[in-house]
Amino acid sequence: MDAAAKEYFPNFSTVYAVLEAARIGVWCWDIATGRVIWSSNLEAIHRLPAGSFDGTYAVFERGVCRDDWPHVEASLQEAVRTHGAYRVRYRLSERTDNNEERWLEASGTVEDSASERMLGMCLDVTERVDLEAELRSRVRQQEALAQLGERALAEPDLERLLNDAVSTVAVTLAVDFVQILELLPGNTGLLLRAGFGWSADLVGAVIASAAPDGYARYTLDSPLPVVTADFAAETRFRLDPYLHEHGCVSGISAAIAGRDDRSYGALGIYSRTPRQFSTAETAFVAAAANLLAGAIARRQLEQRHELMIRDMRHRSGNLFSQLLALFSQTAKNSKSIADLASKYRARVLALANAQRLITEGGGRTIPLVDLLNVLLGPYLDRITFNGPDVELEPDPVFNLSAALQELVDNAVKHGSLSRPKGRLDLSWSMGHTDRGMTLLLDWEEKNGPAARRPRRSGFGTRLIALVIERQLNGEVTRAYGRKGLSVHMVVPLTHERWPSAAAPEGAGKDIKDERPR
Repeated sequence: MDAAAKEYFPNFSTVYAVLEAARIGVWCWDIATGRVIWSSNLEAIHRLPAGSFDGTYAVFERGVCRDDWPHVEASLQEAVRTHGAYRVRYRLSERTDNNEERWLEASGTVEDSASERMLGMCLDVTERVDLEAELRSRVRQQEALAQLGERALAEPDLERLLNDAVSTVAVTLAVDFVQILELLPGNTGLLLRAGFGWSADLVGAVIASAAPDGYARYTLDSPLPVVTADFAAETRFRLDPYLHEHGCVSGISAAIAGRDDRSYGALGIYSRTPRQFSTAETAFVAAAANLLAGAIARRQLEQRHELMIRDMRHRSGNLFSQLLALFSQTAKNSKSIADLASKYRARVLALANAQRLITEGGGRTIPLVDLLNVLLGPYLDRITFNGPDVELEPDPVFNLSAALQELVDNAVKHGSLSRPKGRLDLSWSMGHTDRGMTLLLDWEEKNGPAARRPRRSGFGTRLIALVIERQLNGEVTRAYGRKGLSVHMVVPLTHERWPSAAAPEGAGKDIKDERPR
């Protein structure tokens, strides 16, 4: 304690030593003269160089953050006016080397009613302020998650839930952008299903790449949320252009986990300014992503149940008429009873196998490769598959199986599979057309007899046109070459991987008895 302080605190040496050990400073303000006496540790508490405090009120004022000074001064003047207590928190004008704010808490009181002197103490409460802010933040986050959970249980419209989720996350974490991305069938890209802060034209558009070196793929493959303090310095992945265009600097992204080790998509938050996200904020994003995953799975299950009930009712009602129609059409194009039996058995088995895949899968999506293995099983050693992992909804599976069975039957009897060295190449991809997300499938026969355009369309050709073009709103193109038949099919995928509020269009369609006029 210096000499000036001892003048004002003559019997305070022991207490002062305790306060100094606790990093608490004491002060005295002579109200009449403006002279301020500080204990020696207050310079360090105020982040001032040793010996720089000259005992004036102005030095104290300059050390307080400009935004906080009016409140500090008003509190001091009120204490002087009422001869009451003074207590205030304020930030220092100088930040730390890491650009962090420092918070101090000062308290004091006028010595007595006749005195013009205020005594008090001051201490650094930055850790306490940060802890209080962290606790308030966590409470807000828990409340937000609880509210989202209630909405997820009560809200039947998934689109509305997603929009509520991005708004809630944005407000809770005070970020500039929030996005919910849907991984599209075939893993061809990610659709901005719901967003906060983005350009209006982006919502509902495919904005993110699913390429192996991309940000989205890195997120989907990561078991933990991906935290980035500075995208400009990021080397783990390639950033999508729209993030640069919106000025995103920092962010967190987390996978929205689906079933069978697949992901539904991703949840991301982004800031235009550099930001060090806390562990609690990262955990909040992960919890929100898990909540969304549960909501999506629940609605998918509800939609599957509705679809299965509708399908069972519809299919049981027209099963016999369907079989009679197939028999009638097959009989017209058969040369003998044996030929009729063979063709009819193959067509019924195609429907039965597809139905088995659907029912055994509980109405879930079915991998295209599984369907091809069922239909082409006896000839797999002569067939080449080339295409991405694609899962199909029940309607495309059922109708596509009928079309493929006709192509198989033709290839075995008249095409490349009718010769020992004949082969079949099947390739597919996913793409966007005016019909929406579509499966593009190419059937190419090789080393077989020359394919010739028939004079009139047989039932197989008409059946393919019926199920692909008329029932799925697709397209079939044939090319007749010297080495065999080539067929290009465009199959719209009418069902989203994520459920929507409206019932899927065309649910429960079947092959019906549509005879050529």
